[in-house]
Amino acid sequence: MKINIMKIDGEWVSGLVLDWHVDHSEFLGHNQYGHPEYNTVRTEVGESLYQLKYRSDLTQIDSLAKTMADAVMPTFPSVSFVVSIPPSK
Repeated sequence: MKINIMKIDGEWVSGLVLDWHVDHSEFLGHNQYGHPEYNTVRTEVGESLYQLKYRSDLTQIDSLAKTMADAVMPTFPSVSFVVSIPPSK
């Protein structure tokens, strides 16, 4: 899985993300009910998280877990736990 590791600041010692969730999004207009519609292109990690979270696609778990472990272990060799936080409003 393609990743773009970025460090993030916050109320923790150190943190990072695997990639942005969305690469880009284009407004298409409003549907017949007046709701906005978008053509959203997600990163590979973002699409995998989207499929897991919103489509209940449990087949995404193994590749996400392996990708996360491969990315996290060199940076945090003595990590004792990981808190995964998918993007939400």
